[in-house]
Amino acid sequence: MDSHQVSAARLISQGLIDSPRSETATAQSVVRHLGCVQAQALGGALVSIALRTGSSVAAVREAMDSGNIIRTWTQRGTIHLATAEDLGWILGLTGQRTLKSVAKRRESFGIDDAMVDDAAQLAEEAIRDRGPLTRQELLDAFEPLQAGKEYGHERYLITTLALRNIIVQGPMVEGKDDMKYVLTADWIPNPVELDAEAAVHEWMRRYVLSHGPVTIDDAARWTGLPKTPVRTAIAAAVAEGEVVEVSIDGREHFQAPELADQLHESRSRANELLLLPGFDEIILGYKDRSATLDPAHEKLVVPGGNGMFKNTLIDGTKAQATWRRSPRKTGPRLIIEPFGGDAVDRDRAEAAAASHPAFA
Repeated sequence: MDSHQVSAARLISQGLIDSPRSETATAQSVVRHLGCVQAQALGGALVSIALRTGSSVAAVREAMDSGNIIRTWTQRGTIHLATAEDLGWILGLTGQRTLKSVAKRRESFGIDDAMVDDAAQLAEEAIRDRGPLTRQELLDAFEPLQAGKEYGHERYLITTLALRNIIVQGPMVEGKDDMKYVLTADWIPNPVELDAEAAVHEWMRRYVLSHGPVTIDDAARWTGLPKTPVRTAIAAAVAEGEVVEVSIDGREHFQAPELADQLHESRSRANELLLLPGFDEIILGYKDRSATLDPAHEKLVVPGGNGMFKNTLIDGTKAQATWRRSPRKTGPRLIIEPFGGDAVDRDRAEAAAASHPAFA
């Protein structure tokens, strides 16, 4: 494999083009396979999952309500979707690291351990009394704390309880791209338990299989973990034959053992046109995303470098444009903004939109 094939291989690993796995994929199996799914824009995350299952967003929402998938701050201080049973061991790796990284910021808002303990008690009482709560309902329950109404006060109270694995977002808010808060212990009664070594191994195994080819730098950036345990875990997975090491343009990469054969078999399908939501893992899942998104075009996808990613149109395995829904009720469904002088096949894009879960 050379660098020109990396993006195609990643599309296969991620289940964005046909593979044996995609024939039986469910929302839960997709999230489990990917390890975690970035979900600041929850609506986009639901579309990302639907694209990998061939189902509708409504079906993904039903899977969320079933309790098998949750949403919380799993890594890098960023909110993700994860399978409910895996949350405990993931936060065992990342929760305390994230809490330490924001300790000074949290203190600047006057949020100390005593206040967090009080907030935990108030959250437990309110949720047990009233059931799952929206964000505002949870904040209303914190009113006796008089913590302040700045965004920072509210955010750090909630995220601290979430990182301590006391609360988690569980069922969907009906009619909205939002989720309600529940008590982790009640919502996830039978979590998988792994020690730290086994947890890093499992996470890295999933990451390589679902995102490969990847580098150690990619894996460390995605998890927010130090490179040493990441490298050790991936080396163990190689030794056990779970993943393989390959050299691409002289650089060490890791991928699924069967990926090379899948790439050969799926080469033509890898060139299909895809309409992806802004935070899809094919863009966000790597430290070096240049295989899919040319660095010269990155500012067009993330204007101002503010962390808000636009929807991307992938064609020939490369990001060629950004896109958004047309507000018009008739005519083309898409407003497409090509990168530079690149030409985009608008007829093919419209054909893709016709069966796209975001337009259902």
